[in-house]
Amino acid sequence: MNATSPSGRIAIVVAVVLAAGAAGCGSGTLDKAGGAAPKPVVLTLANDSDDPSGAMPFAQAVSTLSHGVLQIKIEGPSSRLGDTDSETGLIKAVQAGKAQLGITGTQAFESIGISSFQALQAPFLIDSYQLERKVMDSGVAQQMLAALKPAGLAGVSLLAGPFARPFGLRRPLLAASDYRGARMGTFPAQVDEETFRTLGARPDTGDQIAAMTGIETDVESAAKVFDVPGATLTGNVIFWPWPGVLFMNQRAFGSLTAGQKDLLSRAAAQSRAGAIWLGNDTTNARDLCRRGNKIITASAAELAGLRAAVQPVYRSLAAGPLARGVIEQITSMRQAMGDAPDSLTCPPAGSSGQAGAASSSLQGTWQVTYTNSELVAAGADPLGIYLSQEVWGHLSLKLGNGHWQLRLISGDPAAPANYRSASGTYEVTGDKVLFHRHDQAYPGSGTEVWGPYIWSVYRGTLTFKKADSSPMPTDLVVKPWIKTSA
Repeated sequence: MNATSPSGRIAIVVAVVLAAGAAGCGSGTLDKAGGAAPKPVVLTLANDSDDPSGAMPFAQAVSTLSHGVLQIKIEGPSSRLGDTDSETGLIKAVQAGKAQLGITGTQAFESIGISSFQALQAPFLIDSYQLERKVMDSGVAQQMLAALKPAGLAGVSLLAGPFARPFGLRRPLLAASDYRGARMGTFPAQVDEETFRTLGARPDTGDQIAAMTGIETDVESAAKVFDVPGATLTGNVIFWPWPGVLFMNQRAFGSLTAGQKDLLSRAAAQSRAGAIWLGNDTTNARDLCRRGNKIITASAAELAGLRAAVQPVYRSLAAGPLARGVIEQITSMRQAMGDAPDSLTCPPAGSSGQAGAASSSLQGTWQVTYTNSELVAAGADPLGIYLSQEVWGHLSLKLGNGHWQLRLISGDPAAPANYRSASGTYEVTGDKVLFHRHDQAYPGSGTEVWGPYIWSVYRGTLTFKKADSSPMPTDLVVKPWIKTSA
């Protein structure tokens, strides 16, 4: 999930891609004003889908932290990299040096004989985003990433991903007994399939959804991909997370300076810090309920029964010394944080997603005008402005009933007409507001999360401040917005 300005487009850096295993600087080019602009060092990153939202927060953090000196060029499966329409193909592309970096799911590495990430799929173990981020930031992650070295790869970071939950297509999936005899849609991963077989279900890795009893899916897919009337999502049962692995060709990694390696590590840590998936789950759960599907809640006894039923899976994982140690460490973290999973429910009837009467002061149409230099002074990356990642000029922001629309009315001549607006929903919690973008700004894009921002309204002016270091557009915080209509 990425945070971009109203332009909302992917910034594909116009520069010569580094040869495999090399990292160097290029000559200057002309900027918009005709002056010399340094050509950045560019690392190509292979992404396992045409959706760049998983890779963009990292790419943006690299650009920001390096002040544009180091750039990430994202290549999708339709690119020149060849067979990257599969996760295995992507890994092999990075191994061969066709791209310096790659991002793909942990389960994909089983296809090249690496099982070090399987402990992350231990059923019902990592069941909160707070715990997942703690694991990603801990030494546990480095232990698992080290296993990539024999494959000619360097593990840069684990990245938090969404959660797989039970989506009952034919019947609710609450207790362990509900899985007996069920045909469960799953991914071709060892732990996933073993878990469902242990529960008495038949794992199905095909795509014939109509024949399945239920599937493991994230909330966004349940809300946007699977259109199954009457299907039920179990809101407080989380099978496992779907984290990503940010990895690099080992020779390319070895050619980087110590400072460049440190910068990649810090950029990965910054991209992990954003509460991206949690915000998306809340929004997508609301959309799922609005469509008429139900979100149900398993009882404490049903949760305990599920965990008891999958103990054979834990015994199987514990046969590997790395997995056993990782599970023990994650279990200790989980117990220290409390055992309550992240739970989703349908909002009360008539809820707009806003918090209290104070949020009504946000409603209305607001406008602002700022220059290129004012955008830079507010913290936007000058190179990002050069590449039209951030725009300037006269903008309008309309807020009301949990929906927003942001438009560039005039100004930045580099912003194409079809990228001058963005829209979606927003949620207010006290003095913080979180924007969710749903307008599909580019092919393959999903929901983006902007924020959280701290907001305040005083005498007809609306002011935003960035609440934390998560990647988010600078556009909203440049100057106060003036109310033009209710």
